[in-house]
Amino acid sequence: MKKSAVGEVESKRIPRPEQQEEHSKGGKLIREVVFGIQDGIVTVIGVVAGVSVLGNKSIILLSAVAGLLGETISMSLGGYLSTKSQNEYYEEELRKEKEHIEQFPEWERQEVRDFYAAKGLKGKELDSIVKIITSSKDHWLEVMRAEEFGFPKEPDKPLVVGSVIGLASVVGGALPIIPFLFPGAAATGVKISIALALGALFAMGAARTFFTRKNWLISGIEMTAIGAVAAAAAFAIGKLLTGGLVF
Repeated sequence: MKKSAVGEVESKRIPRPEQQEEHSKGGKLIREVVFGIQDGIVTVIGVVAGVSVLGNKSIILLSAVAGLLGETISMSLGGYLSTKSQNEYYEEELRKEKEHIEQFPEWERQEVRDFYAAKGLKGKELDSIVKIITSSKDHWLEVMRAEEFGFPKEPDKPLVVGSVIGLASVVGGALPIIPFLFPGAAATGVKISIALALGALFAMGAARTFFTRKNWLISGIEMTAIGAVAAAAAFAIGKLLTGGLVF
């Protein structure tokens, strides 16, 4: 039987689940990407601003590269270990919850009842859903994972998180270094480096609103301000360490 014209129109208006899932996965690693790029830019621009008081282009370049490499390694390992530790915590909590379901089924069954009663279910409807959920221990544990703990169904992969943060850090941190790869005075390179860094931070802040749906201008200014504060603080510290604060 052929679909009616109305049915065809309605089917086109309703988004397919796979389309929605694809969009969700597209923004899953946005936190790591933004964090890595921002940290790479801020770290390198901080080094550039701090060492710029020496006025030596070679020292600025070497310091910036060393800072970027060290920060990238640190960020990658930190992202890997923190994600791995988080997943291990999830696993341990779910293991204990599974034991509770086996050892104290009535107590855990009451928790399920409380969850859905709080959602507005009552009477036979509430009894029915509690009975269905607790009839399967796997399903029961899955409900407790979501309702009691709020753990994600698919935890982040440590290796992926660490790699994404590290790569993003390299991409972000490379921008402020570019001006020092070309001929010119150190002071000019510093100005261009800071301009590139702040511009990239603004662009990154504005771009992330594609996923967050926040105001792009406010988001861009917010991230730019972070870089500006870091650069100013590093420059001030560099002045102090090289013979006094001079403005």
